Amino acid sequence: MSNENRPSLIVRIPTPLWFFAFVVIALGVCALFPVQPTLRHWPTGAVLIVIGVALAGWGRLTFKKHNAAIIPASESHPAFVESGPFRFTRNPMYLGIIVLAIGVALVVGTWLMWLVPAVLFVFDNFVIIPFEERSMERTFGDAFVAYKARVRRWL
Repeated sequence: MSNENRPSLIVRIPTPLWFFAFVVIALGVCALFPVQPTLRHWPTGAVLIVIGVALAGWGRLTFKKHNAAIIPASESHPAFVESGPFRFTRNPMYLGIIVLAIGVALVVGTWLMWLVPAVLFVFDNFVIIPFEERSMERTFGDAFVAYKARVRRWL
């Protein structure tokens, strides 16, 4: 297996675990070094949390319905899913977690919590998703390439 095909540590740890780890770290640092919230809006944050959980959950349920592999570092892909939220975005679960993280940042409001969705986006967009897409292309070939041309990565 070439290095390009070998999952990095970032890929091997699922995005929800990264999310929880970053939130715990941000809360811990804020507890040790209190900072005033700078950008906080509870109602909008709560709505985004619900939307993020719903979108990620819809993607997860759609994967389960098709017996698709949910682990990013998976070497095999038993199913190629194009239905449900995957008709509108290639990555509804990642998008949902990022929307959730933005909602949490709005609820907490500290600059450190605003780093969480930014770092998650960087991990997902530049490391995890490219790894998964290379793997999907190897498995599903032209069908996945056509899907990528038809459906955007995010929105």
